[in-house]
Amino acid sequence: ALIARAAAGSMRDALSLLDQAIAHGGGRVAAPSVADMLGTIDQGYLVRLLESIAAGDAAGAAGIAEEMRFRSLAFDTALADLGSLLLRMALAQQVPDALEESAERSRLQALAGKIDPESVQLYYQIALQGREDLPLAPDEHAGFLMTVLRMLAFRPEGPAQQLPAPTSSNRSTTSLKPAAKASDWPQ
Repeated sequence: ALIARAAAGSMRDALSLLDQAIAHGGGRVAAPSVADMLGTIDQGYLVRLLESIAAGDAAGAAGIAEEMRFRSLAFDTALADLGSLLLRMALAQQVPDALEESAERSRLQALAGKIDPESVQLYYQIALQGREDLPLAPDEHAGFLMTVLRMLAFRPEGPAQQLPAPTSSNRSTTSLKPAAKASDWPQ
């Protein structure tokens, strides 16, 4: 599955990656060896990270990011994998039958039930933007952690509030004051 995902639909890339996996694994193709070769992130980290975000647990999320740094995981890859995970969550919410069979499918479906679809879409955009901003960050860990903190900062507090439609009896009577002129500023 890792080779298929990394090949992204290209048979030539899949065969090349398979050859590399055979060489990397000393003649054996095993998931841990292929994950190491590809530099992929253990999905368990990312699922735990999203569970912390869903719970509003900033300390837990920062701790997971620290675990990832301790293991010297590539944060660019982590953000790419986080985007893929969020895509699969959106599929679990909108088109459950489209989810491929995988070891973490039930955990992913449970997580998709904890985070509303709007937040999943927002977190996806934050992950993409975080990946784009990563080269500008002081270091990759700082950029990754700031991306996670953005997800926590923009986490909804509760159910979405629907604003009432304006009616003639519900019009605001607040008047707007013109902005102060520069000559009105204290010297």
